[in-house]
Amino acid sequence: MSRNTFSSFKGAGIAIVLSLGAMAPANAALIGTYDGNDCAGVFGPNFPNCFTPVVPDTDLTERSQIIIKFNFNDDGSYSLESDVEFNPLFSSIDGTEFTFTFGVGGTGTGTWTYTPGVGDPVITAFTAKGSDAFNLFSTGGVYSDVAFATPNNASGKPAGLSHLSFYDSDGDLLLPEPGSLALLGLGLLGIVLARRRARS
Repeated sequence: MSRNTFSSFKGAGIAIVLSLGAMAPANAALIGTYDGNDCAGVFGPNFPNCFTPVVPDTDLTERSQIIIKFNFNDDGSYSLESDVEFNPLFSSIDGTEFTFTFGVGGTGTGTWTYTPGVGDPVITAFTAKGSDAFNLFSTGGVYSDVAFATPNNASGKPAGLSHLSFYDSDGDLLLPEPGSLALLGLGLLGIVLARRRARS
């Protein structure tokens, strides 16, 4: 085998490894496992008035209000009309911003993706409830192919998924309204023009 052929194979191998890495699920930071339910439980009163607690050394530096809750059937299906709970505070969310995949052999593991629109909220945390406990995760601002797992059951495997709940940080918006974007753009343009004028 010539040196050029070997280099081609080596380059192709590196490209394959990099592309596989890019397809791997994103790891959300597990904050902890809690007994009971998140909403109407550990995090306070019934939906939509429950909040994640302040968690030091994470992006949960303030109480975070629930945005939306997906209640799943045993096969991982749900109905937007009957199985999804919406917080009226986040009126731009209709549930279609989310997609889900599940691991082999059950709903206890999987990934979710959130594709927000203008004015949709930031997701700082989410919970994965299964059996009589739930896991709390911090997203770190990642919204694509985010991996989740429910707490392990008595057999040491992730329990079947009851629901996923998503939490915002104090009602902050992910994307500003178009008018705010225009003002930001004009401000940046003014800075660029002032610098050019100063140089000449």
